[in-house]
Amino acid sequence: MLLIKQTRSPIGTRKAHRATLRTLGLRKIGQTVEKADSGSVRGMLRSIAHLVSFQEVADAPPPKAATPAKPAKPVKKAAATKEKPVAKAKRATAKSTATKKATTTRKASTKAKSSTAKKTTTRAKATTSRSRAKKSE
Repeated sequence: MLLIKQTRSPIGTRKAHRATLRTLGLRKIGQTVEKADSGSVRGMLRSIAHLVSFQEVADAPPPKAATPAKPAKPVKKAAATKEKPVAKAKRATAKSTATKKATTTRKASTKAKSSTAKKTTTRAKATTSRSRAKKSE
């Protein structure tokens, strides 16, 4: 295992170096993380050696095996399976209704936007022609 500590700020460093710090899980100066000793981690540390310090740590003992949990009581499946198809049909109907409403709303809002844009364009043209007329006088 490697114990990695960020010692310097990434401000003013290359974007790739900042990304490497984030990949290692370092966000603040003084923050320490433990990573498995592998070639990829060693390569990352080599590229940002000026921003971090690290040391090798002996591996921690493996965690104790969890005790097996008691099996859950069986649930009556017959009652549960009868209700599912009805619920699915209701959900499918509700989804199709909601989709139709959303599509109608999108169409209406698009029409409103396009008419507003036309008005704005017309006003802009009128203003431009007026200002030209004033300048020529």
